[in-house]
Amino acid sequence: SIPGAKILSKTRAPGKCKFFGWLVLHDRCWTSARRRRHNLQTDDSCALCCQESETITHLLVGCSLAREIWHAVLLRLHWQQLAPGSNIFCLADWWSSARKLIPKIDRRSFDSMVILISWILWNERNRRVFDHQVRTSRQLLDFITDEAVQWVLAGYSQVEKLALALGRHTGRTFVNVI
Repeated sequence: SIPGAKILSKTRAPGKCKFFGWLVLHDRCWTSARRRRHNLQTDDSCALCCQESETITHLLVGCSLAREIWHAVLLRLHWQQLAPGSNIFCLADWWSSARKLIPKIDRRSFDSMVILISWILWNERNRRVFDHQVRTSRQLLDFITDEAVQWVLAGYSQVEKLALALGRHTGRTFVNVI
């Protein structure tokens, strides 16, 4: 069995994001390191930090920009002790061990948040590689907030806690009918 596959299968997220998660867990994303391994390019440095080889694990949890984003988001949720450190070798290992430290009631929110942030980091990498456009970490946090609100409005209420922690109300109101 693939580490993290069971968690991913139960995670609430849009289909394209879950499929991306599946690619991540199977190490099938076309990162610079993979493209270099297949002789499709000569440079394998990370598009986000330009410091190390761009593997999917480095991109999502090892890169300095990714760790900054994770720390900022998890700090707002008061889960800063879960932020990935520099010793992480696999997203699935970090994800499964970090979620065990969260109360059971919040695990679904955490799982959806991991997929959302991973998806945003991958899209930022692609913006930099293909469109030659760069967002700052502040702009990325704003984009994560906007995307979380969009997910909530689309029915993925698990990320509402994230949107609220980042200072954004989703516009949803609950009315008690008597």
